[in-house]
Amino acid sequence: MNSVQSMHIDRFFRFVPGHWLDSLGNSILVSESRSEPPLELVVVLTPLCDRTDTQDKVIAIRLNAQGQWLCGSSFLEYVDDRRQRVVWVTEDGRRSVWSRSAESVSGRDPDKVAFPWLLNKSPQGPFRPSDTPRDILFDAARIAALLDIRQMIGSTPEAQERLTHILMDHDLHQGDGDYLIPGMDSPLWQTLPVTDDLRAAVARRLFRLQQEAFAVRIAWSDETDIRVGHHRISTRARDVQALEARWVGEPDDPAKSLEIARLLALYSVLDVPMSNKRNGVHLGLDPKMRQQCDYELFASPLNAAVPNGHFASKWYHIEWKFGSCGSYPNVLRELPMNASLCVNPPFTEAYLDDVMSRVDEMKMRFRLRISIPIQDMPWRKKLYSVFPNAELLQMYYDASVEQHFDVLHPTLLWEDPNLPAREPSGSVHDSTGEAHDLDHASMVYGANMMSDMHGGHHSLDHSTSSHDMSYAYNYSDEHQASMGGWGKMENHGQSHDGMGHDSGTGDHGAHHHHHQ
Repeated sequence: MNSVQSMHIDRFFRFVPGHWLDSLGNSILVSESRSEPPLELVVVLTPLCDRTDTQDKVIAIRLNAQGQWLCGSSFLEYVDDRRQRVVWVTEDGRRSVWSRSAESVSGRDPDKVAFPWLLNKSPQGPFRPSDTPRDILFDAARIAALLDIRQMIGSTPEAQERLTHILMDHDLHQGDGDYLIPGMDSPLWQTLPVTDDLRAAVARRLFRLQQEAFAVRIAWSDETDIRVGHHRISTRARDVQALEARWVGEPDDPAKSLEIARLLALYSVLDVPMSNKRNGVHLGLDPKMRQQCDYELFASPLNAAVPNGHFASKWYHIEWKFGSCGSYPNVLRELPMNASLCVNPPFTEAYLDDVMSRVDEMKMRFRLRISIPIQDMPWRKKLYSVFPNAELLQMYYDASVEQHFDVLHPTLLWEDPNLPAREPSGSVHDSTGEAHDLDHASMVYGANMMSDMHGGHHSLDHSTSSHDMSYAYNYSDEHQASMGGWGKMENHGQSHDGMGHDSGTGDHGAHHHHHQ
């Protein structure tokens, strides 16, 4: 073999790994073989059909003695680098044309991605898609697409935060799309503050979802990291332990580990990559306060303080496996009359508008313990009459690190007078039972808001940004270091799957946006 032939062989060997679609209706995954002989590639061919009993076919790409590439019994006929196509032909003249599904945000060149530490350094190895439930494969493709879009947006805080809001609010908006991602034509994407070129690139990435449904694997890469395609997601031991404890199936069910990985990966799409704040999905009212309620409306298996079957969450169709009883707003129809209900909604415009539109009905049906931020919204003047004698909430609780953090955005806590007297909680009072002093900015802002709720007029103190819509909380340097250099971000919340979560604790998100 001369040097020119050797160069072409090496070039093809490096070119062909990845995901392809062929002219016969198959998804094709090509990866390097982990065993001998050298210069051999593994091909996993999966028919693109709706039959759940479809089996993968595994074949090899290898060199024959004449230096020709073979895929099974087919010969390599043509390679088009520019158009990303490969043509194979059988001895009797039948052809199969492979085309790249599209180029994704590559994790292979750290100089071309915004957050290289969130990518796996090693290529995805061979796997058989038919060994994984299809709903998990589809979720893996969704997650990979959203994490690609995070990389495409880069270190632009406003756009990253807005993407989190879009994903949280999507289920409250009617339109196309699936439970997680708005359709390409959804007006929500027009609210993403990016250039037209980048918005078009986002649309192209979403278009590839159907093509890549069998191309992305979700799996544990070690005890703390989850791999989704070329993305790396770090987890916290406390979150894994919480999901293991909530699991409603058999303790030794082989599906448990994969379901935990899927759910943690789903919540990771709400994280803003460059933030040193954790996603608000982990924030809730003080656990002692929530434990004195029958149900939590906006919670999750990660932070619920009530037993299984008594909390609603964002993605009920998955989280029922971890004890969720439904999602907001549908779950409201299922809860018993006069139940004590903890309501801690996401602090996004869509969720707050929706909760405030239903609050009168909820007060009639349930005994509420509810937290609502004081924001410059149309429903603000309604707060005083709807929540008489409300207190200012001082602290939120992060279940992942089991710590309280100060609330930096003025937030009301209202409790139905028919609720039993609760035990003192650090969320409103400190350990000595004395009220916390508000910082000066919150005092000014809160006083102005309270005045306006009484019908007065005032100028807002903008020291607390209404854009963040939320409570910022600060982490120590030690805590930030424990997060591996990247923080989970802000909104957290809840998006519901269409079935509502509810809160009390929960808060997946919405409410905890953090200040940048």
